[in-house]
Amino acid sequence: MVSRRILLAVLALGLLTGCTSPDTSGPLPDGATLVDDSAKALRDLESVRFDFRVSGAIPGLSIRAVDGVAQRSDGRYGYARGDADVQRHTDRAQYEYLLAGDRLRLTDRDGDQVEQAVPEQFVPARILDPKHGLYQLLTHATALKTETSEELDDVTAYRVNGELPRKVVSQLVPGIQADVDVKFWVSEQPNRNLLRLWIQVPPRQKNEGSVMLELALSDHNRPVGSMQDD
Repeated sequence: MVSRRILLAVLALGLLTGCTSPDTSGPLPDGATLVDDSAKALRDLESVRFDFRVSGAIPGLSIRAVDGVAQRSDGRYGYARGDADVQRHTDRAQYEYLLAGDRLRLTDRDGDQVEQAVPEQFVPARILDPKHGLYQLLTHATALKTETSEELDDVTAYRVNGELPRKVVSQLVPGIQADVDVKFWVSEQPNRNLLRLWIQVPPRQKNEGSVMLELALSDHNRPVGSMQDD
């Protein structure tokens, strides 16, 4: 129990991309205004580097971690490439993936490849769509309050706390059966780019812990061809 509490505390602090101690001095911008400005910026987001992590289990979501680069306007589904950590029943598997055209190619650690139809719900064209995906999370968040400003990899961001209704977040992450707490990290720069998203999904049963979802975004609108794989 103690180790799990420590893990949740670490995730809550947002150590995925490395942040310094928060700054609570001085007046902070209005949270609703920050998130609204970030939503407007998201409408123009064509490409981005991302890192998505899941701590815990959500029914219907087999992904434990996925990172890479994505582009919205490249065919019907967009384009993405990177690495994925997937839970397969009791086993875990790691893949390099390439989503191009209407196919998703997975390459395991032994070099074996398999191709399958793209999972339409999780393609860049939908997640980065200016009227769907991440945009919906920003525009439907309520009870928004700016908590602090802090550094994320040398970029100053405002951390905004809020809430999301189940019917909105479940469209992006299936299996969520309750309203969730959410935190947005919005760039201090005039572009107001969304730099990080953190969601806490409440436990389904009393003996379960909360599930944490965290998404980090960087290299906003940088051409995918110029983004080197880590």
